[in-house]
Amino acid sequence: MRYAADEGDYWETLAVLERSVLEGLVSPDDPVIQALLAWVRGLMIEAGAKEEDVAKVRRLEDLGGPVVDSWFAKRLRESGRKERAEGLEEGRAEGRREGQREAEARARRDQRATLVRLARRKFGVETAEELAALLEGVSGSDRLAEVADLIIDCTSGPELLARAAEDS
Repeated sequence: MRYAADEGDYWETLAVLERSVLEGLVSPDDPVIQALLAWVRGLMIEAGAKEEDVAKVRRLEDLGGPVVDSWFAKRLRESGRKERAEGLEEGRAEGRREGQREAEARARRDQRATLVRLARRKFGVETAEELAALLEGVSGSDRLAEVADLIIDCTSGPELLARAAEDS
């Protein structure tokens, strides 16, 4: 059995039923038509339609009338707002995740720059430049903290570079 996927399917199904009644293939009191009426009324009640509007849906012709038509239009507007709101929230969440990733990357870049600056002050420009090259691929905060300890513990530039390279 195929279910209505959207409002277009509903109107197409309704047109087939109306033609079937006009051609005498189906009675207006047929259980299928009564079930369709009950289903639409139920959907309207669930969506908060006014009781007097729900009560107006009694016959097959009413399913294509202005009450159901305006209810469908309202329902589509509301579902569109809901989908837009969900999309906005999803976009905001992705933006927050992206912002966090960028902040973490910026923090690691700043941490590497600080280590290179400290190495330059303690061991000179050449050692600092070689350390910068070693640290380019390092992204773990723990590893960067270990290099900070090495800058303090080592007594020469070559010792710093050797220990930093062997721990990489």
